[in-house]
Amino acid sequence: MPAIRTAPPPHLLGDEAVEQVLGAFYRTPRVGGLDRLAGGGGPFGFDITTACRVHALVTLFGCDAIVESGCHLGDTTEYLARAYPHLPVRACDLDGKRAGFTRARLAGHGNAVVHHGDSGRLLPALLSGLERPLVFLDAHWGPGWPLRAELTALKDVRAVVLVDDFRIGHPRFGYDTYGGEVCGPELVADALPGLGRMFVGDVEADYPLPCLQTGRRSGTGIVVLGLDDTALAAHPWFAKVPLHPCPVLPSWASVPEVSGR
Repeated sequence: MPAIRTAPPPHLLGDEAVEQVLGAFYRTPRVGGLDRLAGGGGPFGFDITTACRVHALVTLFGCDAIVESGCHLGDTTEYLARAYPHLPVRACDLDGKRAGFTRARLAGHGNAVVHHGDSGRLLPALLSGLERPLVFLDAHWGPGWPLRAELTALKDVRAVVLVDDFRIGHPRFGYDTYGGEVCGPELVADALPGLGRMFVGDVEADYPLPCLQTGRRSGTGIVVLGLDDTALAAHPWFAKVPLHPCPVLPSWASVPEVSGR
């Protein structure tokens, strides 16, 4: 007797969505690895569970565009253009050569536009005319770290913001530090003092696709601005992080507690 297949809950990925993510993800060349990118490059650092979460965010919030800062050589940008051909994809990079490379790489994708410039200053223009974009903040390695300026530029818009290389409190997942300041919830709480909570990707959740990245993986932080985050709070792929009176990261089941002396 054939197995009875039931439809997944609306907030999870059905077969069609899984095929959409899977096909676009593994058809995207990992060019970033040629530029010594940690983990060998690939969309979202070659972590397909992040791609699953992005798809959930785009679906949950009905995002009308995707904006990316720090496109580097375009691995993630090309994936986004492939996976969401119905959405405009607007990207930028501070490095002119990398922006030019990514622009040429995406010449065949009519929904993608790549700009050269400082993301903190470019974001208002990149967000122009959009009602509820997904914004992927991944601008790193430049002479200055633009994350605080990016968050400030976003504070009065309606958007779903995904911050890469974010501290989630799990030893398997890396994060960035610039000038002694950690890419983590404390920075978000300071930059957006009116925000009561944010989320991080739940790395211990059950995903429909396995991650094949055996090298560096990084945490992701999610900030919902001007939109109702109730559905996200109920989603099994995201964990709540209260920001006040102080940020509290999840207690991961796979990380043993350290007893005090």
